[in-house]
Amino acid sequence: SRVRCSSLKPLSPDRRWKFICEPIEKDVRLLSKKIPITKYLNFQVGIGHNFHHNLTGWQWKISTCLGGDGISQFRNKTSVSLFPGFDLRIGYRAEYILPEIHGAVGTGEPILNMNYGKLHASIDRFEAIITHGS
Repeated sequence: SRVRCSSLKPLSPDRRWKFICEPIEKDVRLLSKKIPITKYLNFQVGIGHNFHHNLTGWQWKISTCLGGDGISQFRNKTSVSLFPGFDLRIGYRAEYILPEIHGAVGTGEPILNMNYGKLHASIDRFEAIITHGS
């Protein structure tokens, strides 16, 4: 993960750019806003300079709007009735990062690269609920 010293974005909803400075990696970048290309896909382009390698180049990224930025998470509980008077309740959660295609020209990074995403799921709670009628 990268540590950002500053990230400047206009506060208005119609912002068109974002400036990022990463002093540990000696990077500065100017990125466009995410531009919708389909209902679920966004495109973003930017220009950056790496002072450590003295490289300037273009970067691009195609991402989905389903996961937001970073890790997305959901938690849920599901009840299953096995027979009258006996139910199972399962509490589970999942964290996911959706796949992303990106690339660059002139920065030393590959022209085309892909993050495959990640899924971590767990069952956090398991309950047996017994009820009986009188």
